[in-house]
Amino acid sequence: MKVLVTGATGFLGTHLCRRLVADGHTITILRRASSSTDALRNLPVRYEIGEITDAACVNRATKGQEVVIHAAACMQRKNNSRDIFYAVNVAGTRNVVQACRRYQVRRLLHVSSVAAIGIPDKPLEPATEDFCFNLDRSGLHYHISKHQAEAAVAEGIAQGLDAVIVNPTGLSGPSGPLFRGSEIIRIVLGARILRYPPGGVCVVHVEDVIDGLMAVLDRGLCGNRYILGAENLTFLQMMERTAATLGVKRIYIPIPVAVTKAIAIVAQWWSTVRLSGFSAAYAKYYCASRFSYYDSSKARHALGFRPRSFDAILEESMQYVKVHG
Repeated sequence: MKVLVTGATGFLGTHLCRRLVADGHTITILRRASSSTDALRNLPVRYEIGEITDAACVNRATKGQEVVIHAAACMQRKNNSRDIFYAVNVAGTRNVVQACRRYQVRRLLHVSSVAAIGIPDKPLEPATEDFCFNLDRSGLHYHISKHQAEAAVAEGIAQGLDAVIVNPTGLSGPSGPLFRGSEIIRIVLGARILRYPPGGVCVVHVEDVIDGLMAVLDRGLCGNRYILGAENLTFLQMMERTAATLGVKRIYIPIPVAVTKAIAIVAQWWSTVRLSGFSAAYAKYYCASRFSYYDSSKARHALGFRPRSFDAILEESMQYVKVHG
């Protein structure tokens, strides 16, 4: 098929493009002029230069395509402005939806995030695709903008567009000479006494997500969203498993919930003066005391999604670190 990919120069996007090329598809990439293409070197892809926020650029790239995979997104504030989240994630997605309708694209696959679903209130009740978004007043502009982006896709579906949404959880996997997610190895090796926040996360290997994307592209039902995640783990469990795999003993000291919430409040206050670093810190500490747990049962049953375990990811990351340093 003729496939347009946005966000192709990002972490997930580069893995996605390699898979699409291996499967024999003809790939066009919409990218900014400043984006590095090092990770896509030697891949037979065609580049369209332009911004996702420019409707004319999106239209030009979309014309003649059979499928569009929209993975472009802004995850961090730039130029000290939170408006960039809404310009890229919401308005940019709306440009893609409108272009897909204009040129009668066969299918739009919108790569969203579990951030668009919300954060469950109870650790023993992971969020499903039907979870009611609960972060409208949180100040987490990435989460809010991704939720609004899905609303833009829903508008296109209501107007006749064949579109489906995927919601990956936290991604791990190889990225050039680095392994995303291997930071925990450095943390566990770096100190005998480890402090850990009270919350938890859901992690998944990027290649498993790519398998899920291909399954959704082929068999996903129009208008549906599919969570693509693996294990739900507390930060303490992740440290303990890493230490056990490394064969080291560590002492674990919890960071009180009140501390993480207090830091989040301070960081949010500073972010109001448009200091982007404090905005990132606010999101980090807001989530540190919460359990970002998600249920991928729908993808498992409907698509045969079978992600690897955290231990398998950890073992791969250790081997990668041994080779690359």
